[in-house]
Amino acid sequence: MKLVPTTETVKIQWFAVLHDGSKMRNNKGFIHNAWDVKCSCGWESKTGGAIKACVAREVELHKWDAHDYTWKAGN
Repeated sequence: MKLVPTTETVKIQWFAVLHDGSKMRNNKGFIHNAWDVKCSCGWESKTGGAIKACVAREVELHKWDAHDYTWKAGN
């Protein structure tokens, strides 16, 4: 199933969480295992640097709950 916008589209920015807790904007080619995100509405994940799958799930739930996204079958 795929999450699709119904009334609004949001932009999600991904950040690498460094060892000292600071965040660095994700760059292609930079490999790391600690992630956080910020939504264009101001919402931020507060994982402190979780694996990407965990943060991606939080993003899905946020989009569904706060931005009226819906689940669509198919690819």
